[in-house]
Amino acid sequence: MRFKFTTIATLLLAANVVSAQSAGTPSLQISKDNRTLTVSASDHAEADADIADLNVGFVAYGQTLQAAYKSASDTSNAIVKAMIAAGATRAEMQSQSQRVSRLSDEETKTRKGMQYSVVQSWTVSVDPKTAALVLDAAVQAGANQSGDIDWRLKDSVALEAEAVRRATERAHAIGEVMAKSMGAALGKPLYATNSVNDVRFAGAPMNAYSMRAKLNDGAPAPLDVEARRVEKTATVEIIYAIE
Repeated sequence: MRFKFTTIATLLLAANVVSAQSAGTPSLQISKDNRTLTVSASDHAEADADIADLNVGFVAYGQTLQAAYKSASDTSNAIVKAMIAAGATRAEMQSQSQRVSRLSDEETKTRKGMQYSVVQSWTVSVDPKTAALVLDAAVQAGANQSGDIDWRLKDSVALEAEAVRRATERAHAIGEVMAKSMGAALGKPLYATNSVNDVRFAGAPMNAYSMRAKLNDGAPAPLDVEARRVEKTATVEIIYAIE
């Protein structure tokens, strides 16, 4: 896994030399013999997404319930077959919703006499390199309510750990500067806590996957899908003794 690390410029710093500790941190006795310094710092790590979760779905209509259901059944099976042919697997397809509804009078007028609708949707997890092809295959087969893609990592533990490590190192470096500026030396850490947040952002893509499949019957080429990167942001708070 390839990482890219970027420091967050905004940092929260707090030096508690003669005051009580802030809420949420342990209560420490502060005196001339037991002085502390609290540092909070944030940093983040990025990595290429290795999973693309495609949101695929369709709606079918019919003048009768049977007609709508038959149309939906045909479309559903065609979409699944097309996605598998494009590189998806059944094991990575999760049904999200399926609903049969009778249309309102206004909808019936708009839909030129159609009385019923059937809606179905899936989340399909694929390799980012095949995302555009699988999505295109689904749309060509009738997935007329599709397009959103969520980008993620199969295993994010290493990325989270790296974000925490970088935030911790930054906190230590800042603590040393603060202690020195007060005529003291940074001692051992007495307490530490951290939190990690997910951030998915548009940033520079790892690659622009320009999927250009062979055109069939004049069909348009697949969309040019750019895979996004995944970011984990860590914030640490460390209480150091100062000597």
